[in-house]
Amino acid sequence: MHFKSIISAVVLAMALFSCQQSKKPKPPMVDGNIADFLRLGVEPINLMDGVNLYFYQDEYFVWLAYDYPENSFGTMDLKLLTPNLADTLNIHVSAQLGEWYLKEGAPRPDNPLSELWWNHTGWYANEVWSNGIDRSNENARPKFKNGKAREIQLEKDRFGKGEWIMKAEIRAIQTPNGFASVTFPEEGMHTLNVY
Repeated sequence: MHFKSIISAVVLAMALFSCQQSKKPKPPMVDGNIADFLRLGVEPINLMDGVNLYFYQDEYFVWLAYDYPENSFGTMDLKLLTPNLADTLNIHVSAQLGEWYLKEGAPRPDNPLSELWWNHTGWYANEVWSNGIDRSNENARPKFKNGKAREIQLEKDRFGKGEWIMKAEIRAIQTPNGFASVTFPEEGMHTLNVY
């Protein structure tokens, strides 16, 4: 009888643990879709018509995401200074990902073929996706496809906890008058408290 009581207690404890685990919110996935942020109840920051910015964090990561109008590219440069960075870092997201320090003389890619692209560590974003090659005329060109949103996931182990100072420039936003850019914040820098 004693053995059955122990087994019952273990099964009950496992069931309670499972219920507790299921209450923990599922974090966003970097897949070019803003639905996870909406599900988590993240309040958007409106930057311009059709462009909303979202921040979310859990114990391991910080996510920054934004949506944009159809036919936009929504590329971004994020200037970031955190407790674990020696200097301000530029995080670049377009059809390629890359990072470089902004200080004078720091190496950075100077063309699309540079070997300095794809050097990101401790972060990831959904880039503008390559979608084959357009060979409809004599000048073959790459084709691109885009998600409905841009999502950047940053690892707290790399960047540190505390105050993150940042400024984001989001480019190639389709408007009725052509492509536009938007900066967040418009003036100064944004401080995000990372716990």
